[in-house]
Amino acid sequence: LRGGPPMSWLLPSSCCTHPGAAAGNSGDQDEIPRSPRDDDLWGQGPKIEVQPPLSDERAEEMADFTQLSDVNPVVVDKEEPVKPNVAEQTDATPTSLSKGGPAIIILVNPKSGGNVAGQLLKLPRDGILVELGTGAKATVFSYPIADKEKLGISHLSREVQALAPSGPNFVRCIVAGGDGTVMWAIEEIFNANIPIGRVVVGTIPFGTGNDFGNVTKWGVSGPKSGFLKEKQGFIGLHWFVQAWLRAESRAYDIWEVSIQTQPSKNAAFQFIEGKNKVCTPEHIQRHGIKTLPSGALEMSKYICNYMGIGLDARVGIGFDKHRTKTRLLNKMVYGWEGCKKLLFKKKAVIGHITDSMKRVRGLEMTAASEGHDSGATQEEGLVFSTHNAAKESRLIGNPVSLLFLNIPSIAGGLDIWKWSRHRLAVKDETKDTDLLRAKQDFGDGRLECLCYRTGLSFYLEQLRAPLLVSGNGSRVYSGGGPLRLNFKDPTDKDYIKGTAHCKGRTYMQVDGEFFVVHEPESVVIRHHQTIRVLVSNEEVSVCCTPSPRDRPKRNSPHEAGSTE
Repeated sequence: LRGGPPMSWLLPSSCCTHPGAAAGNSGDQDEIPRSPRDDDLWGQGPKIEVQPPLSDERAEEMADFTQLSDVNPVVVDKEEPVKPNVAEQTDATPTSLSKGGPAIIILVNPKSGGNVAGQLLKLPRDGILVELGTGAKATVFSYPIADKEKLGISHLSREVQALAPSGPNFVRCIVAGGDGTVMWAIEEIFNANIPIGRVVVGTIPFGTGNDFGNVTKWGVSGPKSGFLKEKQGFIGLHWFVQAWLRAESRAYDIWEVSIQTQPSKNAAFQFIEGKNKVCTPEHIQRHGIKTLPSGALEMSKYICNYMGIGLDARVGIGFDKHRTKTRLLNKMVYGWEGCKKLLFKKKAVIGHITDSMKRVRGLEMTAASEGHDSGATQEEGLVFSTHNAAKESRLIGNPVSLLFLNIPSIAGGLDIWKWSRHRLAVKDETKDTDLLRAKQDFGDGRLECLCYRTGLSFYLEQLRAPLLVSGNGSRVYSGGGPLRLNFKDPTDKDYIKGTAHCKGRTYMQVDGEFFVVHEPESVVIRHHQTIRVLVSNEEVSVCCTPSPRDRPKRNSPHEAGSTE
């Protein structure tokens, strides 16, 4: 999970009030700022934008490496010749750079896992041929994801173009990093106009929560330092290649969210930089924040895993401000921040700040940002209203958090949708039993939404005991959208009551990236695209520490040599 410390004093100059605004420290000098998105969100041009690691990539020390195979690989081409400049390849019909077998492209966030992920960049720069004892083979290439020349993405594009009609119809792209790095890599693929149906994305989970790695069965933490066994000819790479070649390809939904503020001088976005809430020109560029003709601000993002509004994001803001370099200390930081928010801080509640959530339909909606205009969209149905006088679909109580889920995992493996199958969040004359029976799948084109009525009910989920104290979420919605969440006017007495204690802030997060919004007007979420991902077929994660549900029982064959 995420956590958060006491909120620092809000400085007016630290808000993103317009594209020229700047305040505060520019941030960690090791971070590489992300470029703004093109006006066309889908990247119609060939230009490839540079994007840096997201906040959850300040990774921690990872768990032990579990080896599952005793097959001795043969690894050749250990020398490190000059790297081919794939960016300059201009062949009309590009050929693969593989030395044998399929090419596997690894995009690396070298800071992830306490810099352990960076060890993958030690692989020979022109690729390494790995031949397995089973006769299978593959050529592995590794590139830093923040490379300004975009050699990794260029090479991926080349391999896709070089696919033979009679051979495999996709190229494996492995992301070495956390959930934020996975979404970063997917955005790079979108922006490069690489046919997404010809790429399948896998991961080596080096981040904090690693919920993407959890649902795709690669584990919730990555290997420890030295996992490649470089002095033995990179023999450690064998287990990864074997797993990637065996893995199953499955559909995976990517959603898009657009957040728009009121056309007010007080409207702003803020992000954590060091221990401060700021919005510098780098933040404006990185997050593609736009000032609309009306004076309102708009920011669009992709959603890979989940989005949250309320207490979970507020705790996450504090966690980002006090994040450490070790997993154990981060757990302690999160616990402390959660206790502070639960026991000593008033909580802005959903019923105070939101007005309603509705299903909408645009005749030609190509971006979530188009869904804010009520004149250009049609309302297809009310999901909930927060007005006490509402006769139908009224939100019960005053929840502290509203969560939108694409996957059955949050905060490092909590399956809160599955656990919440006994309670509805909306009061209606006819109880929607279909919603209570709805199952979750990351490739079904549906988005799930639930809420928590109290802070305690949210934190009890950490005990992972749904039959005892966990399973406190209340189901709100399950469907394909698009959805528009409308906020109350900042002058509304309920809105003032719900935000006065936190200086008017509304806390939000997307895939573990936390930020503050001042005077939000509406949030629109729509399905963007379906990609393909690699799902491990191994009984236990080959490369990483398995999640608790995937661990083998004692005395199983897979336990030999394990340091679990």
